[in-house]
Amino acid sequence: MSKKICKRGVPEAISQLTTPVTALCYNIMLASLVGDIGVSTFSVLSFIYSLANAILSGVAQGLQPLWGNSYGKRDTGEINWLFCCGIIINLVLSALIYSALFFFDKPVICIFNSDTELVQTASKALPLFSLSFIPMALNLIYTSFLYSTKRTKQSNVIAVSRGIIIKAMAICSILMLFGKEMIWVAPFIAETITLIIAITITKHTIMM
Repeated sequence: MSKKICKRGVPEAISQLTTPVTALCYNIMLASLVGDIGVSTFSVLSFIYSLANAILSGVAQGLQPLWGNSYGKRDTGEINWLFCCGIIINLVLSALIYSALFFFDKPVICIFNSDTELVQTASKALPLFSLSFIPMALNLIYTSFLYSTKRTKQSNVIAVSRGIIIKAMAICSILMLFGKEMIWVAPFIAETITLIIAITITKHTIMM
């Protein structure tokens, strides 16, 4: 039983590592190549990321018992309907969050820090950084969907890819290849690559 609990909990545990892993990679790269203003900018963006992640994760976690119940009944139609609902809800929520941050970037940033230079720098970075919320919203649904339907290995692949491997590689490689101005796009690229993997895995697995 303990082994089963630990196995089922791995995707969620790895999902929780996403924020600290992202913060570590960003702080290392920004501190060495951009300076204090870069680190300070990311600290503000990470607060906003945490809030968006909490909202979008709430939908995915709320669906877990519903999927579990449907899976127990072997009701494939209901499982797929709940999946579509989750995708639509998180897609709409992520689009609303992005729109709010795009149009009200400076007021939102000022909630966390009102330094003039920081506000100007963060307001340029936020529209690029928050683009990642859209594919992230879908990745959260896919991860939850797979481990709620006993496809834990596939869910682990998505969680590890999104939370550790692809995110770290994207942050480091984009900064070296395209310069510091494009570093804020790294989470969007990482989440998009993970989404492609998630769609591919889901299409090629069968519920047992």
